Formats: sequence, C-alpha cells, structure tokens
Amino acid sequence: MAFSPALATFLSSQAAPIPIQTPSTVAELARLLKECQGQKVLPLGQGSKWGWAPRLEAVDLILSTRGLCRLIDHAAADLTATVEAGMTLAELQAILAERGQWWPVDPLYPDWATVGGIIATADTGSLRWRYGSIGDLVLGITWVRADGEVAKAGGRVVKNVAGYNLTRLFAGSLGSLGILTQVTLRLYPLPAAQATLLAAGALPDLETLARQVLSAPVSPVGVDLWLGAGGSQLWIHFHGSERGIAHQMTQVQQLAPAGLSWQEARPGALPLPSPRLGMVLAKFGCLPSQSLATLEQFQSLFPNAQVQLHRGCGLGRAWIPQAEKGSLLQLQRYLQAAGGFLVLLEAPADLKTALAPDFGPTATLMHKLKQQFDPAGIFSPRFL
Repeated sequence: MAFSPALATFLSSQAAPIPIQTPSTVAELARLLKECQGQKVLPLGQGSKWGWAPRLEAVDLILSTRGLCRLIDHAAADLTATVEAGMTLAELQAILAERGQWWPVDPLYPDWATVGGIIATADTGSLRWRYGSIGDLVLGITWVRADGEVAKAGGRVVKNVAGYNLTRLFAGSLGSLGILTQVTLRLYPLPAAQATLLAAGALPDLETLARQVLSAPVSPVGVDLWLGAGGSQLWIHFHGSERGIAHQMTQVQQLAPAGLSWQEARPGALPLPSPRLGMVLAKFGCLPSQSLATLEQFQSLFPNAQVQLHRGCGLGRAWIPQAEKGSLLQLQRYLQAAGGFLVLLEAPADLKTALAPDFGPTATLMHKLKQQFDPAGIFSPRFL
C-alpha cells in the first residue's frame, strides 16, 4: 500500500518504526481500536496531510483507511453518493463522471487525498465560493469511536435536520474525534464547460476588479487573488455553458481598470507550489474587506511567498520559504487584530509551538467535545 511522500519522509526519519495497519473492513478497524486501548493512534488515509495538526505527538500506531475504498451507493437521481472514506478523490470522480456528476472540491495534493482525509482536514479551495464548504457537501457519516463501537450521523438526503449536526463537527477535526469509515456526499452535475480568466497588474487594481466582479451580475465559481514570482494576479473561474461563460468573461473585462493584462488559463492551472524542505504552508483568514491590506502585509514581510486568497470568503493559503519566527508572529498578530487568523499547517515543530492558535472561549467547548468523544485520549492529534 503506497503512502504519500510526506508520510514516507516522516516514517523514514523515525528512530523506531511506527506500526501501520490498513484494515479492509469496518469490523476489522473496530477490532483494532478495541485492542488499542491505552495507546496513541494516528488516523489517516494516505497521509498527505498527516502533520497539519497544531500539536504533533508521538504515536504508537498508525491506522490507515486506505483499505476502505468501496462505493456503497450512487443515487444519481438524488445527486448523492455513499462511499468508504479511504477512496481517493480521483477514484471517486472517475466513478461519478460515468453518470455526469462530481463532488465539487479542490483540495491540496489531489493525487493523494482520500475522501475521509479531505473531510477530516476540511480542505477545499477556490470552489468553496460556488459550491460551499466541506461541511456543506457532506450529508452523513459513519465512524468508529475510540472504544471501537460504530456510530452514525446524518443521512442520504440533502435536507436533514434531525439531531445535532455531527457531520459538520467532524469536518476539520483531523481525526481527533473518531475514524471516518463511510460518508454520504452531496453531488452536482458536471459543468458542460469550464474556463479561467487571468488578469495581471497592480495589486490595488486587481482588488478593485475582484470587488466589482463579486457584486456584478456574473457567476464565477471562484475568485482568487494571487501573489507569486510573476507578480500579482486575479484568477476568475467559470462553470456553465460555453456561450454563458464567454458572455460573462466579456462582462468581466469591461469592468476592469485600465492597465491590466489578460489571458485565458487552463482550468485548474493555478500554480500551487509543491511542498519542499524549509517551506512553511500556512492557512489564514481575513475579512474580505481587508484583502488588500492583508496581501500587502505578506508582500512586506515575505516578499518571496506565494499566496492564494479566495476573495469571496477571505480564506487563503500561503507558501513561505525559510519563514522566520518573528515575521510570522508579526503577521499572526496583525491578522488577529483585524479579526482574522493565521495557522501553520506544515512547519517545523518549534514554529508550530510558537504560533499555536489561541482558541479563546472555544477552547472550553473543544475540550468537552474531546472528553465526550475520546475520553481516554487515544486519537492523535490533540488541539489543546
């Protein structure tokens, strides 16, 4: 069973090998957990985002869901599918495409991402603006609890309001509450056509255009401000009919300030960097109205960084080479003072410790949830 390069690098650096189990049935997974009482277990899929937790802990066992990769049900007429959590995104999309459908997410490391891993990290990108967050796209879940018992929440219908919304609770939980084994997903028809319009120019002009696009009678599925080696850019993504997209792209160009250069880009061609030694990957958030000021802070503190900001919601990612602790702390304090946040996803342990997120009053609730779902503290990671 192949695992991601990120996990393989981590495992090879350990003085003592960490056992890995890849059960192929839920019953086998439940049995393994019952045998692991008193141990620390790290749940994952293929491990592309194994280290995203704020605090990294020593573990006794890695439990991978990659062996749970079957299609349970595809209710195409209802636009839902139920799959096992270890199925990769590529495997899922290939199955759904046969019926003209897809699950509209665009996570990092799509070649390695599993469905359960995407949900556990709540990882999606530009498409969030049109299709919603991971929590919006998951209708039901089945998971194995810390005591080895199987539990369920939600259902296979688009509107389900019975009980607590545990599906949203598990989105972004990083495996700290239980191991997802089966999920029911909300699907969409595959778009007839896709296109991306790319504008390059001065950052203030691009921010002006982004603001106008988001308030104009056009319907992009994503609007991204981008900082990189090539300067400042605005990426505007469209789904729909070829005729409708062409009309919207013409409208957008008519809104633009003078001095911008234009080109059409291949959909999905945003130049996201590959992970490499010494690079910090951070997730950040700001008020959409603070987008320009936030990106100017990145330019000032980290001129070599590559930054993607989803302009509609104010969430973003930053790839920072050789990041220095003082500058990261300065950026974190700036964002917090402006109502935002900065969290390090991939970084050395000392930097993660220095920039550990302050959950404020939410910490009490998070602690109670962890006690409720995992009282013995079996699952790694812990947030508090």
